[in-house]
Amino acid sequence: MKGTKGIAFFLTAVLLIGILVGCSRRSETVSTGPQKDLVYVFIKNRGDLAYWDSIAAGGDRAARDYADRADVRVIETTQDITANLTAMYEAADAGAKLIITASDYRDNMVEVAQKFPNIAFVSIAEDIVKDAPNIYGFDFRVSDAAFIGGIVAADIASSGIEGTGRSHTIGFIGGMDEALVIQEFFVGYIQGAKYFDPSIRIVYNYVGGWGDPDTARTQALAQYNDARAEVIFACAGGSGNGVHTAAAEIGKYVIGVDSDQTQMYRNDPQIRSRFVTSVLKLLDNAVHDVIGRFLANGTLPFGQYDILGVAENAVGVVENDLYNSYVSAEGKAKIEQGKADVAAGRVKIESALGKEQSEIKALIADLIR
Repeated sequence: MKGTKGIAFFLTAVLLIGILVGCSRRSETVSTGPQKDLVYVFIKNRGDLAYWDSIAAGGDRAARDYADRADVRVIETTQDITANLTAMYEAADAGAKLIITASDYRDNMVEVAQKFPNIAFVSIAEDIVKDAPNIYGFDFRVSDAAFIGGIVAADIASSGIEGTGRSHTIGFIGGMDEALVIQEFFVGYIQGAKYFDPSIRIVYNYVGGWGDPDTARTQALAQYNDARAEVIFACAGGSGNGVHTAAAEIGKYVIGVDSDQTQMYRNDPQIRSRFVTSVLKLLDNAVHDVIGRFLANGTLPFGQYDILGVAENAVGVVENDLYNSYVSAEGKAKIEQGKADVAAGRVKIESALGKEQSEIKALIADLIR
């Protein structure tokens, strides 16, 4: 009896050892794969067809392109600052390696960055890099973007497409005089137009507000009819809608800003057809690029605030069916040449940034001459 119990005990022990060894071997062969970096991109909301959609598009593309090494999450937090702050803390607690957001949430980023020094932060369009040692930031050189728009405008005024008379005259309507961002667009626009055609004539007005399309329409009609402008760069926020309407009324052309503004007129083909293009800050490219750099290097140039332009492929124009139809082969070739010249340093685009108003107005007067 004792011998039988001993044999049973022995067999049980052998069986248990076998199970343990088998489990051990199985655990050795199970692979969980490389650990992915957790990246958060915080936006206000999708659906604005402009700023936030472009940031989201960069995050979405990064999620696809870097899926093997990163878990990229684009999070909508609305305009509620508290909701955004809570979401940012939750991301940090979840193990985020990189957090990206824009100027609307600057104070939230500073607060969380100071409390989580091992997380990398990227600030878009807000220079807060000195507020914490783990923040990198960037903005856009909109004069570079408008430079390309100016080439497009000069081509339209010279090529003789339907509705134009080769007047070599283009227009600009800005929202507010002495608004630095508008002046930065304007100086780039002038330089791009002159790059294409040194003899180009440029007329301009300021609406005096961002929500006055009636005044903008009146100014646009005067530019089209009296000054013989063939195309107008509408850089005036909601007031710009009046320029779009005026262009459709008389069969002239318009250049939009900040987003593909034809999307505003998907149900109004008459107005949509008047857009040659829209000038863009390519936020999607910049967000995609900064995520890629972080994943490749494990760090970013913290404390640095870069201004991105043509050389970084961070600005451009919409190249849709209308652009391809209206812009001549010569115009398209000149755009590519202009990009190459700027990137190589052969052409320097003058900027309004860092200048006093008296200097900016003198610069505009000199460029437009």
